[in-house]
Amino acid sequence: MKCIDEEIPFEIPEGWEWCRLNDLALYRKGPFGSSLTKSMFVTKNKHSIKVYEQKNAIQKDYTLGDYYINKEKFETMQSFVVKPNDIIVSCAGTIGETYLLPSEAPVGIINQALMRVTLFDLNMAEYWQIYFAFILLNEAQMKGAGSAIKNIPPFEYLKAVLVAVPPLLEQNRLAERYYKLLSLIDKYESEANKL
Repeated sequence: MKCIDEEIPFEIPEGWEWCRLNDLALYRKGPFGSSLTKSMFVTKNKHSIKVYEQKNAIQKDYTLGDYYINKEKFETMQSFVVKPNDIIVSCAGTIGETYLLPSEAPVGIINQALMRVTLFDLNMAEYWQIYFAFILLNEAQMKGAGSAIKNIPPFEYLKAVLVAVPPLLEQNRLAERYYKLLSLIDKYESEANKL
């Protein structure tokens, strides 16, 4: 165990805990390009396995996409398997979009443009997604105003990020408030565009 007292950026309320992003989940980026190419794809059938793409994370819809692999290829790609209740994260182009795969989503594999996140405690899925978006926004601001992040920060950086974790009820309250504010921002933006 390593003492993190020197790294703690601010005081947190009683009942909250500091931990690292790595303590909350398992993370896996998609395969290298040559590990999964279009020549390996097959037409959808009752034995084929879905290949999840970036658009699944961006549009938050597991049904999108027409790429599948056969069972033999699937067996060679076990470290890239994604299941219901895993979070997929877009890692190139439109980065940082997260999507919690629902219970009805089929088991599949992630492609090169995705990262899989398997939370140790699924109850904190909403809070994790909000905090992860904050981390990426913070990273963009550190790189300079107006600059876009081209890729997800390196794993070693991500895993070491400190996270202030509130009790579950507080996580839910914060997530509820966050989404309420987002809807107000969307409404304001819509009204501003009309003007």
